[in-house]
Amino acid sequence: MRNFIDSSGRVWVVDISVATIKRVRTLTGINLLEVIQGELIEQLSSDPILLADCLYAVCQPQAVREGVSDEAFGQSLAGDVIDRATTALLEGLIEFFPESKRRLLEKATAKYRQVQTKALAMVEAKLDSPELEAEILKDLEAELRLPAPSD
Repeated sequence: MRNFIDSSGRVWVVDISVATIKRVRTLTGINLLEVIQGELIEQLSSDPILLADCLYAVCQPQAVREGVSDEAFGQSLAGDVIDRATTALLEGLIEFFPESKRRLLEKATAKYRQVQTKALAMVEAKLDSPELEAEILKDLEAELRLPAPSD
């Protein structure tokens, strides 16, 4: 069982079972079992709305007990909380599967994180590049040039 703390200081328990997966599928149409194929990992990691919907469905029994609406739950997911919530969900899913599939999901998750880290490093290098600044300034200068007056 995993957990995360939202921006309101509430601790949410991410307990994945067959009943949880069925509830998520019923409420959101998302089949968490598809995480084993890899694409859902990327979707959950890159789409905070999809993540919030899935997490709310996972945590719905707790949310109902605590009187937290779907909207209030979503409002409490921002910034670093999104990363911690994603990690809690993915690790909860890893723990759900039997050993053979668990190893595959651990590898898929690690590979996705590795690729994501490299991609962010590449974007950061591009943003720090003096060539990018020169290119932007050149484009701006071309846009700002006034057309020659017509006689």
